[in-house]
Amino acid sequence: MNQHLTSEQVSRWMVGERTPEEVRHARGCLHCRAELDRLEKALSLFRESGQRWSEHWYRSASQNGSEHVQLGAGQRSMNWVKLSLGAALAASLFVGALLIHRTALVSQPAAPPHSASAEPFVQIPYVAPPAPYERIEVMRMDVPVTALIAAGFEVHVPDSGAAVSADVLVGQDRRVLAIRLVSRSIPNSDRRLDR
Repeated sequence: MNQHLTSEQVSRWMVGERTPEEVRHARGCLHCRAELDRLEKALSLFRESGQRWSEHWYRSASQNGSEHVQLGAGQRSMNWVKLSLGAALAASLFVGALLIHRTALVSQPAAPPHSASAEPFVQIPYVAPPAPYERIEVMRMDVPVTALIAAGFEVHVPDSGAAVSADVLVGQDRRVLAIRLVSRSIPNSDRRLDR
């Protein structure tokens, strides 16, 4: 090497990255060797001053009887570990409580809207029942009598072109699963919907 070490090479030297060629050059070049020695001495003083400063404040705090004595690095890291474990435990308990609460809400059967009729729902023939995970809903609607007859129900009303009010149980895919007639909408309420 004909030139002196560049600032980039000196910086890499300080962090321990040296090529064999740079080591040979530093041994032979008095200028580069002096620069490297000067930087190594400055960095070692800096390292020592940080440690001395830390020890000074630790001693002065403990001599003054201060309750806020600084902890060593090992003790500080243990406090962070305890704090992070506590936070993780609290978060997992919170999530668990939410899941249990949500499961309790889902497992309770949905109460149908209040109706004047205490009649049970009648399943629509040839329609597969809902899957256990399927969400179902009760809807109040006017159902044409002809649709009930077409679905296979025997309906006894004077006008087959009329519509009757009914609570309809539908799946999440909007398939009609069951029906319950509202008795006040049927002209002859003593007659039932027969299958």
